[in-house]
Amino acid sequence: MNDAMLTVATALAQIRAGVEDLGGRPINGTLVLDNNIEFLPRGLVATAIEAKNCTKLRYLPKDLHAGRLDLSGCTGLTSIPEGLHCFELDLRGTSIEHLPLVHVQNRLNLSNNIHLKSLPRNLKVGSLVLRGCSALESLPEGIDVNFLDLTDCVNFRRWPSTGRISVGRIVARNCINMPNLPNWLGELAQLSVRGCSSLTELPAGLVVHSWLDLGNTEITSLPEASQVSQLRWNGVPIDERIAFQPETISVSEIIDEVNVERRRVLLERKGYEEFFAQAEAKELDRDRDTGGVRRLLQMPMPNDEDLVCLAVQCPSTDRRYVLRVPPTMRSCHQAAAWIAGFDNPDDYKLLKET
Repeated sequence: MNDAMLTVATALAQIRAGVEDLGGRPINGTLVLDNNIEFLPRGLVATAIEAKNCTKLRYLPKDLHAGRLDLSGCTGLTSIPEGLHCFELDLRGTSIEHLPLVHVQNRLNLSNNIHLKSLPRNLKVGSLVLRGCSALESLPEGIDVNFLDLTDCVNFRRWPSTGRISVGRIVARNCINMPNLPNWLGELAQLSVRGCSSLTELPAGLVVHSWLDLGNTEITSLPEASQVSQLRWNGVPIDERIAFQPETISVSEIIDEVNVERRRVLLERKGYEEFFAQAEAKELDRDRDTGGVRRLLQMPMPNDEDLVCLAVQCPSTDRRYVLRVPPTMRSCHQAAAWIAGFDNPDDYKLLKET
């Protein structure tokens, strides 16, 4: 062993004793820190540092060097030093608002940083994970990544005018306020915009070599020049007719579909109202509420549970709704109580609209 190296045990003992400077001597192994650590000394060099859930940790030394740095759950950490170099950086669940320019070669994970508002210009990293960063509204100019995960970034709205995201994958599930994708988007292996309910179109020339998931979006067609190997709807492979012409889906096509997941997609695309308007469903129960007649309808589904829905009318708008309920429902009142969140129908008392 190199005499200049520190063992993990020696390094931990010095950190616990409050030593302020380790002198840049590399640590031979993975340094796993105690949860009650309040600061890290200067001159800390290690192949890997695990500081998970060190909630008292408030800052990092500017000369910190680590190949893999895990700071997940360090809720007291509000900033990190600019220019930090590492191979992999995990900042899940910290309290960082503004990330400075860092140099992460492989993977930067900022998931569930609910206070994160900005990323640095010209950020370059192999994989960038931003799941659940609910305060983040935009990505920085000059961003350069291969893999990007924006899942549940519900306030994300703006792409930069320049950037590079190509070769790998973009997952932007449930970015409900994202109105578009950037025109400069490169070729991708996979793209998921599932649940992006504000998204109405895709950029011209989009190339996706593996699959594109557009479930629960408002996209009505693919651009003419686009190249997409496979379409998916909420993870289930479909074709362009199912995606963009749901009115052509017939009741018999739904019932005869042997793949249960695909059948559920066909039913979702057609809509329960249209399905029951055309199907010869069995009426299990009928009564009246403030909106008028309610009907509990049942349709057997081969190799799956029965499809049971409650047909109601809104007393304010007169619009009809067909709402799916568990197949165990046997009365309109029981189904309405379940929809309202009551396990016991006897506890459900409907208040007349005023």
